[in-house]
Amino acid sequence: MEAGIRPVSFEERPATYRIVDDAAGMGRALLAHCDFEDPAYQVAAEAVLALNNGEIDPEAAREAFVAALTAAGVFVRGE
Repeated sequence: MEAGIRPVSFEERPATYRIVDDAAGMGRALLAHCDFEDPAYQVAAEAVLALNNGEIDPEAAREAFVAALTAAGVFVRGE
């Protein structure tokens, strides 16, 4: 069973923000905004799957997610 994460707010489109706080939302955001060949995406995708399976600390998954969005040029609020 997945543990919740501290919410992450990111700019989905100019002046439009989305907040995610679970593995499903993180996965959708990665698919929508990241390059599948980017190593940061690959690390984050693995972390999100591990989070969903309860195999990783939620904060570690969150950090990988934020790093992947940042690498893709997505503004993450408050990070």
